[in-house]
Amino acid sequence: MPSACDPGARAQLTWLPPGGVARGISRRSRTIKADQKVRGIVHITSHTPYNARSGRLAAALLVAGGMLLTAACGDSGEDASGEDGAAADELAATWRTQPVTADDEALPQPRLWATDRAVVSVTSSGVRGYDPATGEDRWELPPPEGADAPCGAAPDVNAQGIGAVLYRPVNAASPDTCSVLGVVDTASGELLWSHDLTTPDPEYAAPGSSYTPVTVGEETVTAELVEDGLHRFAVADGAELPVPEVPAQQVCEDFYTDWRHSAEHLVAVTSCDEMTEAESEITAFDAASGEELWTAPDATGADDDIAEIVAGAPLTVTTQERLVSFGEDGQVAADLPLDRQDGYLAVEPGNFAVQGSTLVTTFDDSAQEFVGIDLTTGEEAWQKSPDGPAEGFVGGDDHVLSAYSAVADGTGGAPTHIARLNAADGTWTVEGVLPEDAGFTWTMAADDATVYVLAEPDSGGDGTLRIEAYERP
Repeated sequence: MPSACDPGARAQLTWLPPGGVARGISRRSRTIKADQKVRGIVHITSHTPYNARSGRLAAALLVAGGMLLTAACGDSGEDASGEDGAAADELAATWRTQPVTADDEALPQPRLWATDRAVVSVTSSGVRGYDPATGEDRWELPPPEGADAPCGAAPDVNAQGIGAVLYRPVNAASPDTCSVLGVVDTASGELLWSHDLTTPDPEYAAPGSSYTPVTVGEETVTAELVEDGLHRFAVADGAELPVPEVPAQQVCEDFYTDWRHSAEHLVAVTSCDEMTEAESEITAFDAASGEELWTAPDATGADDDIAEIVAGAPLTVTTQERLVSFGEDGQVAADLPLDRQDGYLAVEPGNFAVQGSTLVTTFDDSAQEFVGIDLTTGEEAWQKSPDGPAEGFVGGDDHVLSAYSAVADGTGGAPTHIARLNAADGTWTVEGVLPEDAGFTWTMAADDATVYVLAEPDSGGDGTLRIEAYERP
């Protein structure tokens, strides 16, 4: 039976580019299903970006507690068993939740949020909180008034455990409509406030970014709908906040602004006919205050739209062709073509890590080549060849936690290995492997003591997900 990493394994998919929705085009769903599944191989599902240049399926994984979580498939080797070559111990399962329905067309990217007070799953069937120690049900969030099922969610909660979810309106006129915003306190499961952002044209009442449809900072919640623009709200009470004014508004009678947002920053690329120094300009704002940080001629290129904000320190964005980071005054600190000598840098959301100011990623032509790039200079810090291709990265502050499937000595399969990765030099140490009956991984989160896995049960068939918790050594 071929594995999901075998070129012979078949998949059916539709592709949405890294930027999510093309401006003026309704959002399309992604469906990626592996026909053949093998125990220990990551199950590639609809939250997975597809890289058209290489045909590689890149699993998008989430982060919590300052850890990186990645997924990969590989063969035997020292990385599969630890740097000393000893067989890795199996991590003990502490609890597993009952499976819940998960429609990957209705919600392409389910979320897993983990805090010290609740572990939360966001799937198409609802938002549910569980006890971190026991896995017992704590709460289930009713949809806001006028809302149906979840269709998008913030990648992470803020430091207070506040999360944001987008829902389809009841009796939505279009399958693409995803426009009712609900904000939840994950400690209690209380819906703090909600807003219906549905526009008169339902085709455009959809997020501008498929990976970050809504973001939550310490003071503000931000969302952008196609053709409807940016929306900002106060975390505390849901009061709508003004959209920052871009400098071009002072000189342009008719202008177009494309927004991207993260928990810390807002980035606007504005173009109009009256501009003379550049075809467009880029402005960065503080997400909490809306204060303008700087404005500069758009170094990303007017015909190369910003796909995502990938880092905040330094502020770094991706386009379809480039990786650009900026200094505090808006001057370009690093400008890298994604198409490099060793292959095309994998910078789709979830396909890289940022730890400190180091970007950790792979090349789509050779996912077994890991590379660390200093975002302050654009210089390559290191390049490693671990035994097994990575399929997703997200960064943390202290160390990086990585998950990858590899053949283990004395076993008949390729169990999922959990390892600590040092972004400074690319070295890692295996903590253990997941048990044979672990489900197929969709996304993960972790704290110092526990790894949480949102997984499709091995015996549950398609269409359900559960949370699995494992002790870290």
